[in-house]
Amino acid sequence: SLTGCGLLKNTEIVFTTGLSGDQLFKIGKSVCTLPEAMIYVMDYQRQYEGVYGVEMWEHDFGGVTFEEYVKDTIVDQLASMKAITLLAGDYGVELDSSEEERVSEAADAYYGALTEDQIRYMDLELEDVEALYRDHALSGKVYEEITKDVNTEVSDDEARIITVQQIYLDSPETAQSVKEQLDAGRDFASVASAYSQNSQITWTFGRGEHDEAYDEAAFALENDQVSGIVETADGYYILKCMDNFDQEATEANKVTMVEKRRDELFESVYEQLVAETPSQFSRKLWEKVHFADWTGELPPDFLAIYEQYLGE
Repeated sequence: SLTGCGLLKNTEIVFTTGLSGDQLFKIGKSVCTLPEAMIYVMDYQRQYEGVYGVEMWEHDFGGVTFEEYVKDTIVDQLASMKAITLLAGDYGVELDSSEEERVSEAADAYYGALTEDQIRYMDLELEDVEALYRDHALSGKVYEEITKDVNTEVSDDEARIITVQQIYLDSPETAQSVKEQLDAGRDFASVASAYSQNSQITWTFGRGEHDEAYDEAAFALENDQVSGIVETADGYYILKCMDNFDQEATEANKVTMVEKRRDELFESVYEQLVAETPSQFSRKLWEKVHFADWTGELPPDFLAIYEQYLGE
């Protein structure tokens, strides 16, 4: 899932010049047309209206309507994908004949499932669908090429996931009193229920998710061991280790950590691209689009068809 990182936020807003016909935005030489964007519009409409109903589009969503929020999301996602395809030449990336064939098959499957009314409403042609599927596939290959040499070695300790019970207190005097009760043999969970000022007692996490002092104390504990009083920026903690190595969760965290490394490397390349690439956006054209304008049957899931034909 590639996000646009605000690519168009500082873009030249075009009303009558710079873009032509159905061109919604342009990033360098890469163009996104309104019919292409309408595929995403219909996908989001199907996704949300099926759960929340048509009235949701005018609901306030942090100072903007939900429609405005979703439309911003659509442009951001499309802008990201279109921008990434600009890097294909730099990295020698292209679709092979098999991938091109599957792009055509996916486009045929999507376009062939549309009604005449849907095609007319989106002003869509088969070539628009092919272009969007091709850009999806190409941007994914570019990402893989850029990040192929990322170090995938992650140690068990680096990725270790643990589970602790905690007692959170806001004064050192109370923390000392509670610690004395624990030292005297009182059950940790019972004391936590009685005294902790955070209702959640049990926490499962990896390194770097808490204050440094909290992390250092938590990851030093053996199973069933209770810590001393841990002072952090927001208060005082006493911890009991319930599981100092969740193997299944640790293995899953290794995957997450490698993906984070890949994302960070890609982000650095992407940010440079954004800084160096001029772009234009037709706000006037985009303002004409409203989810409530379509009340008929919704098209098939565009990205589900992509996964069917082009997913790993």
